[in-house]
Amino acid sequence: MELNFRNDIKKWLDSTEKLDPIPTTFCPNLKTDSNEKIKAVIFDIYGTLLISSSGDIDQASLNTENMRTAMEAGGFDLSACKEDTCNFLLNQLQEQVKKQHQELKAQGHPYPDVDIFKVWQRMFEAAQNKGFFKLSGNESRADTIMVFELLSNRVYPMPGMKEVLLEIKKMGLPIGIVSNAQFYTPIIMNYFLTGEFSTKQHIEMFHEDLSVYSFNELRAKPDTALFDKFIPVLNSKYNIEPSETIFVGNDMLKDVYTASKAGLRTVLFAGDERSLRLRENDDRVKGLFPDFIINDLKQLLNILA
Repeated sequence: MELNFRNDIKKWLDSTEKLDPIPTTFCPNLKTDSNEKIKAVIFDIYGTLLISSSGDIDQASLNTENMRTAMEAGGFDLSACKEDTCNFLLNQLQEQVKKQHQELKAQGHPYPDVDIFKVWQRMFEAAQNKGFFKLSGNESRADTIMVFELLSNRVYPMPGMKEVLLEIKKMGLPIGIVSNAQFYTPIIMNYFLTGEFSTKQHIEMFHEDLSVYSFNELRAKPDTALFDKFIPVLNSKYNIEPSETIFVGNDMLKDVYTASKAGLRTVLFAGDERSLRLRENDDRVKGLFPDFIINDLKQLLNILA
């Protein structure tokens, strides 16, 4: 994917405000009855490796001020905009996401994720058709979408994120990702890991062939198809079974249930009240327990030791 950024996105990333996790009352469980050695680690991102101010990528705070700032960053001429332009766009954002979900479900995706560029393009076209503004063709959707995300869902590394990943890498264990994410997620992660802005869609320190993002598949967790994509590679290239692999995530349904269903062992990350999702009213997780519970990423190293 070629990302056409026209502004200094690093400037926006540099202005990221620090977030601290909100502690939970969960006690860690670092022991298991299994004698099977752990040979690979797969992570969720939002709420696990990254603190998310909204708790999840899907729950960003939508407001007109953020929309206007993002559009200005993307090079939109808003001088002739009507007062309710941004309100219309926010409504369209939700409508277009809903519409694309319906289209993908009709194609057999039970838990769809959107092509965010298509969503925003449809939004802008709808606004232009209503006479809210005229598109010049020089606007940058990449800038607009990313700035809107940075403003609407502030994120910051979970304490110990980089250190833990470096230690796992030193152990020689393959590290992967299965995350509900968008194109800006690898950019944000690489910035927090390296301090540099890069449009690479692969995250440093993770094995690319073990990394699966919902925006590439147009499928989101709890769809096990995301896990099915990397498990054959895990076996054929690394000679590792799913049962020798742990998945670390903060959501009992999207992470623990889905990874368990795919045959992986699971670690529930209960380190931030914002993002901990127990899903107690969902029948799919009733009677389901993670293999491990941690409330600090560094505890993962004790599990792997």
